[in-house]
Amino acid sequence: MKNLDFWLTFGPLFIVNGFIVVAFVTFIFISRKRPKTKDIEERHSSVVLNKWIREFWMWLLEPFFKFFIFFKISPNAISILGSIVALFAAIAFAVGHFGLGGWLMVLGSSFDFFDGRVARATNRCTLAGSFIDSCLDRVSEGITLTGLAFYYRDSFIFWIVMLAYLSSILTSYSKAKGETMGIDYSGGMMQRPERIAYLGAGGILAPVFSYFLHSYALGWCPTLTVQQLTGYIYLLPLSFVAIFCSATAIKRVVNIMILLDKKEGIR
Repeated sequence: MKNLDFWLTFGPLFIVNGFIVVAFVTFIFISRKRPKTKDIEERHSSVVLNKWIREFWMWLLEPFFKFFIFFKISPNAISILGSIVALFAAIAFAVGHFGLGGWLMVLGSSFDFFDGRVARATNRCTLAGSFIDSCLDRVSEGITLTGLAFYYRDSFIFWIVMLAYLSSILTSYSKAKGETMGIDYSGGMMQRPERIAYLGAGGILAPVFSYFLHSYALGWCPTLTVQQLTGYIYLLPLSFVAIFCSATAIKRVVNIMILLDKKEGIR
């Protein structure tokens, strides 16, 4: 019975993770022969989400792109679909299914690649489409963090979720507001793709670590369940995002203020 419970809970997670590992190894051998993706070359890159990782993820989800093109699905519909997936991610987090929530979070954010790419491939790039895409990005991230806030509502971790929520809003808003005032600045290590990567990967891996560490944790707390331990393990990526996203938001605010002062000749 214990083995049955294990596979019902962790089987799908291990199967998906195993598939990703196999795909990752496969891409290592074929990546050198693949042409670079223009969209990825033009986007922000970081240590965690470098261009090679983005190329791998784009290659892995290429069937989605071809599906959207074949059935002539509009870029706006893809953006909306991404927000719907984010809603399901929020529900999964809210009820404690961190592995499922993590994968849905990553999948939902991946549609952010496709809407712009499909728009360019089908010659449907519009200012209105870009605007609604940006709005839905904020909605998707907010919904997901709301799901986490609901799960941690009776824990001190709730306030860490709120810090991550506030700092992510300020990070995005400061950039957008700066652009309206003629300052294009997007510095900082914890931009939206990085936030998705850390929170998504944390959700995917937390249940795995929880299952194997649970027997040791029982020595400290005999009543601790696997799900509760998963929630505590997820505190690590959540705190990392909250701290460094706050630092990114502060850095943006300060540097944009400095650039605005220079623009006005104050400094």
